[in-house]
Amino acid sequence: MKEINFSLDWIKSSEARARDEILGVLVHEVVHCYQYNAKETCPGGLIEGIADFVRLHAGFAPPHWRPRAEEKWDAGYDATAYFLDWIEKRCGEGTIRKLNGSMKDSIYEVKLFEKVTGESVSSLYALYCEHLEQTGKISRA
Repeated sequence: MKEINFSLDWIKSSEARARDEILGVLVHEVVHCYQYNAKETCPGGLIEGIADFVRLHAGFAPPHWRPRAEEKWDAGYDATAYFLDWIEKRCGEGTIRKLNGSMKDSIYEVKLFEKVTGESVSSLYALYCEHLEQTGKISRA
């Protein structure tokens, strides 16, 4: 059985957009019910990033979310979600779904990205950061 809990204080702090925030939290948390975690070996930042990637694509990104370069690609949540979004645009629709699916029956390896995209995650992240700089969208955390 799965259970989703809400912080009423958080919802109150998001009162002006409470509906979208509640739906966004629900989307994020329901993703966790169905995503794969490489037999519990997947980095937590990737798990949270995939959930926020789906939230982003569902149209429930909070106004404070911005693409940004973090020290690590798997910082998690919206930072990783925007990186995954960039990968999806670069490599084609369904890439992140395929990435998730590839974690169903195997343990996590960094080579997973290379198997799915043809490029290493470190190379992809360097290109993503470069893209942010070139487009003037860079925001360092």
